Amino acid sequence: MKQRNWKSLALLVSISALSLVLLASAFVGTVSLPFFSWQGLAPMLGLLLLTFGASRFSITVTSADGVSQSRKSIADALVFLAVMLYAIPPASTAGPAIILAAVVGLVSSYPSERKRPMIFTTSIAVISTFIAAGAYRFLVGLILASGAYASDQGIPLSVLLMPICTLAVLQYLLTTVATTVFLSVDSGKARVFPSQESLVWTSITQVAGASSAVLFYSALYSGGWPFIFIGLLITTLIHLLYRFNENKLNEVRQGDAEKQAHLQKMAEIHMNTIESLAIAIDAKDQTTHGHVRRTQIYASEMGKLFAVTPAEVQALFAGALLHDIGKLAVPEYILNKPGKLTEAEFAKMKIHPTVGGDILKRVNFPYPVEDIVRYHHEKWDGTGYPKGLRGQGIPLVARIISVVDFYDATRCDRPYRKGMKREDSLALLRKMAGSAFDPHVVEIFIEHVEAFDKLIAAEDIDEQVASEQLDYQTATRPDAGLASDVLGTPDDNSGFRSITEAQREVFALHEIAQTIGSSLNFNDTVTLIANKLKAIVPFDTCIIFTVDERSGKAVAAHVAGEDIEIFSRRRMSVGDGITGWVIANARSMCNASPELDLVGIPEDVARQFRGVLVSPLLREDGAFGAITLYSKSRTSYLTEHVRLLESVAQHASSALNNALTFEKTKESALTDPLTELPNARGFYMILEQRIAECQRMDRESLALICMDVDDFKTINDNYGHTLGDRLLASVAGVMRKELRQMDILTRYAGDEFVAIMPMASTDMAASVGERIREAVESQKFAARRGGSVTVGISMGIACFPADGETTEELLSAAARNMQRNKHSRKTIASISSTPPAAAIDALG
Repeated sequence: MKQRNWKSLALLVSISALSLVLLASAFVGTVSLPFFSWQGLAPMLGLLLLTFGASRFSITVTSADGVSQSRKSIADALVFLAVMLYAIPPASTAGPAIILAAVVGLVSSYPSERKRPMIFTTSIAVISTFIAAGAYRFLVGLILASGAYASDQGIPLSVLLMPICTLAVLQYLLTTVATTVFLSVDSGKARVFPSQESLVWTSITQVAGASSAVLFYSALYSGGWPFIFIGLLITTLIHLLYRFNENKLNEVRQGDAEKQAHLQKMAEIHMNTIESLAIAIDAKDQTTHGHVRRTQIYASEMGKLFAVTPAEVQALFAGALLHDIGKLAVPEYILNKPGKLTEAEFAKMKIHPTVGGDILKRVNFPYPVEDIVRYHHEKWDGTGYPKGLRGQGIPLVARIISVVDFYDATRCDRPYRKGMKREDSLALLRKMAGSAFDPHVVEIFIEHVEAFDKLIAAEDIDEQVASEQLDYQTATRPDAGLASDVLGTPDDNSGFRSITEAQREVFALHEIAQTIGSSLNFNDTVTLIANKLKAIVPFDTCIIFTVDERSGKAVAAHVAGEDIEIFSRRRMSVGDGITGWVIANARSMCNASPELDLVGIPEDVARQFRGVLVSPLLREDGAFGAITLYSKSRTSYLTEHVRLLESVAQHASSALNNALTFEKTKESALTDPLTELPNARGFYMILEQRIAECQRMDRESLALICMDVDDFKTINDNYGHTLGDRLLASVAGVMRKELRQMDILTRYAGDEFVAIMPMASTDMAASVGERIREAVESQKFAARRGGSVTVGISMGIACFPADGETTEELLSAAARNMQRNKHSRKTIASISSTPPAAAIDALG
């Protein structure tokens, strides 16, 4: 039992014991009264009968939150009358009034589901009446002591006013305050006050009861029956007005309830609409429809564990659906790119929290959904985006969403990676706690994740990767040969796949056909092929080979699955092994011994593989590669597996050939063949991207260093262009070594080089430039007949945004500064009569 219940029990027992003592004393005092007289037992019995009948007409006293506390009866008027009749001489006892108060308290609150409040209400009515009657008797005693009035003739109304008001006020205050204190202790809340409406009606009823009691008292002594009529009229009208008001309030409450039900229904419709929109958004980046529902369950349950406010619970419920709404502004080719995003593509992806926040800002949700959408990619250590918030500065609801969204995303297959088992995903969460995620949120989530996953399983939306690996073992006997001749046959027990599995393969093939050409990046394309292939053809290791035109060998361009490090270095001659034979003959092969294809692989790795399936990648002039699948569990592949792989290879061949051609063209278009540095076109593309990044990052600084080899024409004239070309390549190598890893050196034109230095100030660029100058000028470059050549360089620096905010402005400023530097160097050289910067050493 909780501590506050012990306190309320102790208070209840104390009050009840005191009331029982007072009630017993009241019975003794009442029984000793004479039977016939206005202060005798006969009137007392009549009042008792009237009290029983009138006690049921009561007013409900409710707390500010609408919970019923107690009841106030119109029969209190009879209690007041009993005080006026019996508390003063000749009876001089409050016994009848106390008995009537007990009857009023018990009858008005019975029946009640809560017995403790009913007992307390009855007990406090006895105690408050005893105290109030004592005050009344004291005041009347003062009046009678003056000898101005005879008690047997009654007391005039003018004299009764102050005592009866004291009686009514004191009894009301004691009852109300004591009840409030008890209910506060009993419920454990700080304060449980009656509502303002209850206070108004109970005080009016108390005043009406006191007024009626005075009128009844006057009628008994003066014989004025109209006083009785007026007293009854006052009491009846007050009660009827209360009932009328209560009915009106009930109608209003019913109307509010209907309105609330309508609003709830509309909210459900709106939430269903939002959910449909969220599913459509997730479909845009090829996530499953279950992702938003699972994230919603995770987030809502986490909100309960963190005891967030009701508004924040609603925010988590809606935010789980809408956290990625900003992806509407991100192109599909970026969302579904199978490989790593470029810096420019990632910059485009990073706008989606801001776009989503701006969209929802117009909706004006009554709970903090916008905070979730705008800040769910912020990181605990402050390295997130868009605002770089850190620690507790990130709203709690956003921290919760970021954890649960990351967990579910890693558990499911995506175009750019395979899903993880629960253990792997939780291990990654633990690793990132304290850097990317709130450690406390991660700890609570991991503690309850199994319970969360049971809720998800109950709703049949579990599309996550199973915690245990699937077994592809079959009983088919190994049967080696060409794919077009002898193939493995299905096992009798598992030859017929389910309709669901067949549908999955159809959709997977369709998806491959639709998306396999979405990127001209070779690495992205081979990654996508391997990821999609896993859904329809089982393997433990997949290798995509392409033939290197220079060496003529088949090289592993991409490896997926197990033993990646070993197979990624794989190179074999065309014609050797199973893969080499498939490339040489442009035909598929399966169910041969994998050992034939694993020559050179460590024996402990090679002997684990039991099955192999290879299909060629074809173009007009023959095979230019192959897709090789190795299996550790199955000894043979089925005919349908061969057909599926050949179908994938057919689509892949065209996509990979296009990607190879594109990358060769791109390399030649953007790279200088002599120095292997980006050329002028590459320079402009890179610089525009860097300037855009600086603009997004609060105009972060960026520096350009323009460098030109002094008197390079003299070297070409004296030694020829061949030596000049070798010298430029060597100079480029020296310059590159002096730059930072993040800096980019380009050959802009002829003997002119430009270095792009992100996050570099003018002073930093000047320091690096001097280091480059010293390194180049101290280097001796080989010339013919054992001679050597030394060169000097002129350079100019421009810094974003001080010297310009566009590519043209920065390049022009750097070029002008370089020309000034070249002119000043020549002037100094002329004055000092020293040789020109491009000094040619004496040749042997």
